[in-house]
Amino acid sequence: MTSDKKVFISYSNNDRDFADRLANALMALGQDIWFAKWDIQPGDSIISKIFEEGLANAKAFAIILSKESVRSSWVREELNQATMYRIENLVRVIPIIKEDVEIPMALRTLHWVDMRTDFDSGVRTIFNVLNGVSEKPPLGETPAHLKAIVQPVAGLSRLASTVGLHLLRATDVDEPFMRAVRNKELADALHLTPTELNDAVDELESQGLAETNKELGHHPFDFGSVEPTYLLHHAMSGFLEYKPDNDVKVVISAIAALDSAEGPELKQHTQLSSGRLNRAVEYIKDHGYADVLLALGTAPYGFMLVRATRATRQASLD
Repeated sequence: MTSDKKVFISYSNNDRDFADRLANALMALGQDIWFAKWDIQPGDSIISKIFEEGLANAKAFAIILSKESVRSSWVREELNQATMYRIENLVRVIPIIKEDVEIPMALRTLHWVDMRTDFDSGVRTIFNVLNGVSEKPPLGETPAHLKAIVQPVAGLSRLASTVGLHLLRATDVDEPFMRAVRNKELADALHLTPTELNDAVDELESQGLAETNKELGHHPFDFGSVEPTYLLHHAMSGFLEYKPDNDVKVVISAIAALDSAEGPELKQHTQLSSGRLNRAVEYIKDHGYADVLLALGTAPYGFMLVRATRATRQASLD
């Protein structure tokens, strides 16, 4: 994690004990230090060792700020050199506050490490900064009520898109008829408030994408249950494994070829499931592409008979 470059510790002689403690604490964590006490030997040129070896090869300049150090000519010289390196993006300058003191002008724009009351925390902060370690906690899991909300689809709001997608998935696409979903079931599944759910369902219904049962006694909801229409499948076709528009084309071609047909014959001709066939026929009826006769007792089909018209034959040629 650490690099071969050392951290230069700048301090006043009166802060020797503090600097020694800091240097040993960082060394114990695996961070190498350039420390005058250790790196300047008898007979060495102090100026040469500090400016040509210590500062020139440092990855960071840690300056201990105390009442004595801010008056020290040596510390000021080291700071001036470190400031020049910092300007050239060669070294990181880390001010360390040992005691209450006026921060030198050259350091006032930097974030400093306050070690006046908590030495160990300061050591950890310095080590983390030097080695790119963040104490920022890991990102938590998105709350369920937000995770359930999807991005807007087909020009709908996010809430309407979320409710619409849930309705779409509430029934298998091959089932003959779509399932109506109760208000509380929707609210609990999507973690929506009654107001949010009411607004979303109203938006879907206003665009013909859903139909509601507005029975009495369902406060605080504006509806008892809601079920999707075939139009919702078209609006949210991107979430389906088939294309509703293609089903419509297949059924129109089949009606044109058969001229008239009941559910079983049309299903056999198109090879579509009852659910997909019912939705395609409903689309065809509402858009005037064929005559569709309805009657009771035709389940699993939602119609009794379909008859081709001029519109059917013209559409089949497109």
